Amino acid sequence: MAELAYTLDDLTCASCGTADSLWIYPVCALVECRECGTKAAMILDQADEFGGER
Repeated sequence: MAELAYTLDDLTCASCGTADSLWIYPVCALVECRECGTKAAMILDQADEFGGER
């Protein structure tokens, strides 16, 4: 079964300051802090989404 979330190593949550607590959910385009629960939406441009060049 494929992973639905991945950790973002060496990054710190801007809300609570906890390091290595951010998880990315690529299917939902969300990043979540597992410590404080803050969520942020990712903005993808078409080149990133389809692996093309700008």
